[in-house]
Amino acid sequence: MSNSSSLGALRKRFFSLFGIFPLTIYVVFHLCNNLSSLQGPEAFNAIYDKSRASPIIIPIMILLIWIPIMFHGIYGLSLAWKSRYSPSQFPYFENLKYILQRLSGIGLLLFIPAHLLKAKILPTLDGHPADFAHMAEAFSEPLTLIVYILGVLGVAYHIGNGLWQFSIGWGLTVTEAAMKKMQVVSILVFLAISAMGYAAIGGFLMSH
Repeated sequence: MSNSSSLGALRKRFFSLFGIFPLTIYVVFHLCNNLSSLQGPEAFNAIYDKSRASPIIIPIMILLIWIPIMFHGIYGLSLAWKSRYSPSQFPYFENLKYILQRLSGIGLLLFIPAHLLKAKILPTLDGHPADFAHMAEAFSEPLTLIVYILGVLGVAYHIGNGLWQFSIGWGLTVTEAAMKKMQVVSILVFLAISAMGYAAIGGFLMSH
């Protein structure tokens, strides 16, 4: 294998690593906090006030979460642009998963900045960080609600199927039986993240 091929393979491995783990950690942590919406405004606001009070949370988020995710997103777009993928290369189910992974990735590149703008940046510029009332009001807007419903679906799928791809790319699943077991795991992860995301949204909707 040439040096350029080795470097390309290494980049793809880190592309997978930097996408799956930072995104999964952030999403699970974020949704666990958001599930406090089911307990009402006071519980939700208390959790987020506590997280904002930590002076190291922003540097940690930038270094360990956002930089890896940005690398994953930019490099992923580069791979998609250069791809010579043919649908006939794989069976229908695998082909469908591949296409949905690409589409969900592009969707997340649009959804994540929109989410940060809506839930973080604009409220901060207005002089008060987002709280329960802000989120409940946002979800009363049909367009915002639809965007978040699709965003949760895209996040859940990208992580679930991404774990399956990661296990193959890193040689963790090399047999057909192992791949089938990992497929079950990826489906369960997809369902779990979807359920967490929609339950959190439901907590805000129930306040109306």
